[in-house]
Amino acid sequence: MKKYQVSVIGGKPPKRPASFIRRLCQHIGRAVRALPLGAAAVILAGATGFVSFIGTPHVGWDYQCSHPMRGIGTCRSASWCSYYGIQGRRIVTPGYSERCKIVALVPLDWNKIIERVWK
Repeated sequence: MKKYQVSVIGGKPPKRPASFIRRLCQHIGRAVRALPLGAAAVILAGATGFVSFIGTPHVGWDYQCSHPMRGIGTCRSASWCSYYGIQGRRIVTPGYSERCKIVALVPLDWNKIIERVWK
């Protein structure tokens, strides 16, 4: 009966099916590897929306009071405020009886951006 001798030449033995825990770990690993791209896209979209709708930070530099001042720093309301930032000097008119802020979020001037693009 022993005329044939069976031997396996090359090849790998068949894999055992992965356990539930192993498959779960693989799914979690794939999700974690995909996270940085998704997080970067969300951060970029949020920053673009913030700059487009709310504005960019500008530093206050100069102002004109709407009434005569009694001493240094007694301006209660301003006629205009001058800020410096990404688009250079910007003049902002504050509301009634408002002071000029040291740092303000000034919206982008889209007209200047379009003019520079179309030149």
